[in-house]
Amino acid sequence: MSPFEEIVHALRHPQGENKQPLPRVTLGAVNKDGSFHYAKVFGEDSDESLATDGVHFLASSTKFVTTVAVMQCVERGQLNLDADISEILPEWKNPQILTGFDEQDKPTFQAATKAITLSGMTYVHMEPLLTHYDQLPGIEPRRPQSLKEKFYTILVSEPGSRWLYSPGLDWAGAMVERVTSMRLGEYMKRHIFDAVSVRDATFHLEEREDLRDRMVNHWERVGQELKIGKCPAADPVTDDLGGGGLYSTVTELLKIYHGVLSEKLLSRETIDLMFQPHLDNVPGLEDQDSYPLSHRNAIYNAIPPTTAVNFGLDGLINLSPVPNRRSENSLSWSGMPNCYWWIDIKKGIAGVYLSQLVPTGDQQSIKLLTAFEEFVYKNIK
Repeated sequence: MSPFEEIVHALRHPQGENKQPLPRVTLGAVNKDGSFHYAKVFGEDSDESLATDGVHFLASSTKFVTTVAVMQCVERGQLNLDADISEILPEWKNPQILTGFDEQDKPTFQAATKAITLSGMTYVHMEPLLTHYDQLPGIEPRRPQSLKEKFYTILVSEPGSRWLYSPGLDWAGAMVERVTSMRLGEYMKRHIFDAVSVRDATFHLEEREDLRDRMVNHWERVGQELKIGKCPAADPVTDDLGGGGLYSTVTELLKIYHGVLSEKLLSRETIDLMFQPHLDNVPGLEDQDSYPLSHRNAIYNAIPPTTAVNFGLDGLINLSPVPNRRSENSLSWSGMPNCYWWIDIKKGIAGVYLSQLVPTGDQQSIKLLTAFEEFVYKNIK
């Protein structure tokens, strides 16, 4: 084994007390000029294929692809980043902010005074107020198959007043649909996938049984054991959920990332805008310790806790270089089953880590992600 393969083996098969083994992992990286391309599956101890065409549920790693679609619409003048979303999404007309609960445990609201651009919305599991609201008697159960039934049209803060992880890109994907008169998946096929020769990507496995047949196993960490699990995604779904609904492979994702690095999918001006910090004195990201470990790893992934961060257009930005790894103003994010990616626009490098392991934000996965990133930068001259 190579030195890096020995590291992977040691992290996937740790010894001693409190060991945290890892299931099948797929790693990939590419650089702008194409001189470096790496894609490899680590899972020789399983009965799964080691081919790199294994299909993964990407969860929130979908968000970057949706952002590319949104920014293409911005380039064409179909969307405006500073416009009130209710001009296109009437569901968000006159939004209400959930402020608390009265003595009878009934929710209290106040009208938002700012237009929704930086959203003020969040996921149910990220905000205690919304978590409690979701559990109230009489509240219609959420259904994961469609956008309107999966997410509440409720804010938890004044738009632009704090950073919160949210389904904003699910709604942004709906905006792409409405201004283009296409389903989001069809838009992506015509304007993103076909442009970089991506064939294996879909929101709907029922329409691509060939991809379903290549789905890799899903795993759940239970104590020190790994148990076969099931895909956390609803299947089938009604809507193309731009915040977390794509299925694809490592090789196809690398084509998309390379399409951004090479300016094939977006203009240089747009790329520069995406990779700039966009939060000006807005709280929410300054203290990693304010999040439980799983959320912290999902948000900050392999960025050291001493590194200052901000948020770009669809991803976390590190404001200073990470030694032996990514440059400053690199963009990164994750997906629930421990999927991670980063794009270093300054050095022209992109990498992706795909697994299908829950719970999210797995600490052993972060260790391997960090080692992989170090390996990539060491091998790109």
